[in-house]
This record gives sequence, structure tokens and C-alpha cells, in this order.
Amino acid sequence: MRAEPRFKALPLEAVTLLGEGRLIDAIKVVRKTEGLGLRDAKVRVDAHLAQEPLLRVQIETQQRAARRKFFFWFLLVDLGITAGVIYWFFYRGP
Repeated sequence: MRAEPRFKALPLEAVTLLGEGRLIDAIKVVRKTEGLGLRDAKVRVDAHLAQEPLLRVQIETQQRAARRKFFFWFLLVDLGITAGVIYWFFYRGP
């Protein structure tokens, strides 16, 4: 795909971070290197992702996996707390 003329290429460090799935860090790098605000940096990164649909899918897949992992740990901690409360009220000695 050809790049839109109004968007120049992202810094190499930002492209590398996007390849690793680190979207927020890529936006921070674009902000720092080009002196842009948060909104402008996000627009630039989103425009790059719009030109690279496979990269967008890869990032979304990684984000989905991270959410699943967080939910699993949240459920595990919740189960431990529930077991502790049940033990405290029903099974501890007099």
C-alpha cells in the first residue's frame, strides 16, 4: 500500500514498538520525537496502522490475550478471597 502524502513515516523506534504490540509506548515515542500532542500522535499511529492491516490484527490479538490473562488472574484471586471468607465464617474453631 502507498502511504498517504499527508502522513510521513513514523520513527523507526515507534514502528518497532508497534511490531511488539506496544501501542501506548509507540504513541509516547511519536509524541517525544516529533513534539506532538497526544491526539496528534495517536492520529499518526492510527494512520500507520490503517496502512498495515495485518499489524492492526496482530495488536488486537495481543490485546485480547492480555485481557484474557487479566481476567483469569482476577478470577483466581476472587476465588481465593471467597474461599478464605467461607473458611473464616464456617470452618474456624470456636
